[in-house]
Amino acid sequence: MNVSDLYRLRVAAKETCAVPHNMHLHKSRVSMEQVLVRQPQIQIVPTYDKLKEKTFPVVSGVKGMTFALIDLSDAPDILGALKTSEAPECELDAEWAPSFTGALYYKRLDSLVQDKEPTIHTIQARMIAQNIEDPGTGSACCALAGYLATNEMKDLEPKAKEASSEDDDLTKKTEEIRLEDKKESSHERHVYAVQQGVEMGRLCTIAVEVDLEIQADGSKKIVNITLSGRANFFASGQLAAHP
Repeated sequence: MNVSDLYRLRVAAKETCAVPHNMHLHKSRVSMEQVLVRQPQIQIVPTYDKLKEKTFPVVSGVKGMTFALIDLSDAPDILGALKTSEAPECELDAEWAPSFTGALYYKRLDSLVQDKEPTIHTIQARMIAQNIEDPGTGSACCALAGYLATNEMKDLEPKAKEASSEDDDLTKKTEEIRLEDKKESSHERHVYAVQQGVEMGRLCTIAVEVDLEIQADGSKKIVNITLSGRANFFASGQLAAHP
């Protein structure tokens, strides 16, 4: 799936919701040594040495849902070498424990630049925890998007892509369905399209929009997080009165 397809997903998303958030960046980080305890096989990947000295942030989107955000962009082949396992052990800030803790492994892909629209940063990810892999994890994608929007945007240099006439038409459609009016200059909007479940053969693409308010001191505060994606009908039920 290319960036234009991901843009179309954002425009024609079947389901959209505003996500409750209370984003918290924990003081402790996760090292590659901690990752290796859970994923020892990745040491044989030729590009592993590029990451062995790195540490990664631990983020809670809300209390009780925490993810180690493990950026494999410098050694993307590692993403395919992962296995189901427990998540690396994370030391959480006292007031945020206990919590479910998962590992979101990801690599950054291309970005799509549109005139008068926020750049869409595309990411491929795998969420692994409790010896299972989840093909689509909205809470993890929101934690990642919130973290990148507030902490790492300088690291995400977009690769410009010329917009086709089809893309122009999609931009107009986007303007028609936007949930809010354009933000003032003191606000920013960042968009991420996260592909998950690729290695499982269960592709799930989730779009996350993060609205930021720029404070007087230059810091950034998350105002809204919006999650969207296509949904497949799975099952239905009916409540019947007891005789």
